[in-house]
Amino acid sequence: MMKNVVLFATTLALLGGCEMTKQTAPESTKTQQSDMEILYAMMEEQERNEDSHAVVSQDIGFISYRHRKEIANYANQIALELSDTVLGQKPESIAVASFVNFNESLRDTNQLGNQLAESLMHQMQKLGYQALDFKALGKIEVTSSGDLTFSRNASRLKNTQSPSHLLTGTMVYRPRGVEVNARLLEFNTNLVIASTVVTIPYFILDDQATASR
Repeated sequence: MMKNVVLFATTLALLGGCEMTKQTAPESTKTQQSDMEILYAMMEEQERNEDSHAVVSQDIGFISYRHRKEIANYANQIALELSDTVLGQKPESIAVASFVNFNESLRDTNQLGNQLAESLMHQMQKLGYQALDFKALGKIEVTSSGDLTFSRNASRLKNTQSPSHLLTGTMVYRPRGVEVNARLLEFNTNLVIASTVVTIPYFILDDQATASR
């Protein structure tokens, strides 16, 4: 609305200028009409832009479809903060385990917990750390549905060297988001050498992300 007022004032000023020019150097009627057509066209375009902006800005509630954040962005933040707080050492190899719900058993995970682990494996490797994928079979199985090399069957996994460090954490469900407590541990001593806390808003997650398995 303010922009329309400014534009209208500008129009009056231009018209006043045209009137003064008339007294000293008369212009043709055709030129005046052309100027008015341009001004009206500008005002109509401004109104269309404001109407379009009003539609985009409508309140659609807590869920937003216009954010550009993804879980990978929060995994990147976790990785950076862990890397910044490592206590004077660089891990030789890191295994990343699923993040679990903070409850009595500390054994329950979900889509979010697994996706955080997958994203963090990439983010830590991108920062220059060696990431160990312990779910790899060490071979390729050719099947009708695809060529597979991962498994969650512990008896089928090959014996790999133990990692020097383990990255994992817990998830706490707060009113506005999931609080992710991440920590980097020495594998043999369980010594915490880095930790961080990040909250992921619920509108980033889909409906099944936090559903218990």
